[in-house]
Amino acid sequence: MWGKGRVRRMGRKWLISLLLVLCLALTATAALAADRFTLLAGTRWETEGCIADSGKPGPTALILGGVHGSEPAGALAAAQVCTFQPMTGKIVAVPRVNIPGLAAKLRYVPDGGGDMNRVYPPENGETPAERMGEAIIALMEEHRIRLFVDLHEARTFHKLDPTSLGQSLLPAHNPASDAMAMAAIEAVNREIDEEVKKFTRLGPPIRRSAAWYAGKALGIAAFTVETSAQQPLADRVGQHLAVVKELLMTGGWLARPQKDH
Repeated sequence: MWGKGRVRRMGRKWLISLLLVLCLALTATAALAADRFTLLAGTRWETEGCIADSGKPGPTALILGGVHGSEPAGALAAAQVCTFQPMTGKIVAVPRVNIPGLAAKLRYVPDGGGDMNRVYPPENGETPAERMGEAIIALMEEHRIRLFVDLHEARTFHKLDPTSLGQSLLPAHNPASDAMAMAAIEAVNREIDEEVKKFTRLGPPIRRSAAWYAGKALGIAAFTVETSAQQPLADRVGQHLAVVKELLMTGGWLARPQKDH
């Protein structure tokens, strides 16, 4: 016989499970509402992106994840960006830029395909990485983007090892990026208790990276976000989303939550 206490505990477990299922269903429904597109269709490197369109005139933001296959947090965070509902303009996301690398858990494109974050601008389009670089640049130009964010992970915390970029924001070297960088860092750090996990401003983005190109060639607000791989995956995903949301709120794509008085 089950005691009343055990029945109550099982009831709570069922309730929690039901709430999780409902949350997942709502996320999936929101994601399906976004328009979809494909890059490098029909190739081994084919990947899908999404467009969340407010239906109102306004600028476009582009978010990338999964550029390096050994960095899954950015891919998971960018997938959630597909569920965002902008107030104005559009939010475009490509969550899994390097699908073969993510499948193999390799930083680079497998079989000598190159580094998908060192090909901006592409030199000759001969490698898979350069062909993806061409596709991303075409996406930037097609949507005339005004904000670019690329989500990455580093091996450890920058505050413990200055040779690592973990827990840093790398803004492009231009006024548009400067205007948003420190506000984003301060807002995100207010929600982080441990000093070593707080974000630091570094940069500019590494030469020939996607954020470097967006800032230099397009003159727009562009950022590389680096979390530390020494944290649980859920924490890294949450930190990526916190930075992205803050940048999108600053740029006017998302509404700021109302503060309690």
